[in-house]
Formats: sequence, C-alpha cells, structure tokens
Amino acid sequence: MNFLKYSLLRVGLMVVVFAICWYFNIGIIFSGLFAIIIAFAVSYLGFPRLHDAAGADMARWFKRKPRTKTTAEEENRLAEDSYVDAAKRERGEDF
Repeated sequence: MNFLKYSLLRVGLMVVVFAICWYFNIGIIFSGLFAIIIAFAVSYLGFPRLHDAAGADMARWFKRKPRTKTTAEEENRLAEDSYVDAAKRERGEDF
C-alpha cells in the first residue's frame, strides 16, 4: 500500500509541476524534464519514511525464496571443496 501512495505522490507532483511549466510556456520537452526531476527530488527528499516503506513493500513482493539443496548437490560441493583444499595443500598455498 505504501508503494501505491508513494507512486501516486510522485505522479501527482509530476502533473502539478508539468502544468505550472506548461502555463509559463517553457515547452513540452523541458516541462516534462523539469516535472520528472523536481517530482523525484521532492518526493525523495521530502518523504523519506514513505520512500523507505515503499522500498520495503517492493522487497517483500520480490523476495526470493531460498532454494533447497539436495543431498547429491551437498555431496558434490563437499567433494569439490576437499579436492581444492588438497590441491592447495600440495602446492603449499595458504587459505
């Protein structure tokens, strides 16, 4: 929900700044650029708690679940590690 509030706040600021710039005949391209830059800056600097909450919402939505390892994968990993450790000991390398 915080992500939606933060997004609507940014879009609203963009529309307001764009309308003000358009009213002063700055031009459509510069009005759009100014609207984007000012809206992002004001929302980032003016609403840091909402920004953090929106980021937490996004992280929660895209949270990766840890993949469970099978016993064969674990055995292969241990065998490879022991082989690498033995090779380093033979060459006299520190690890």
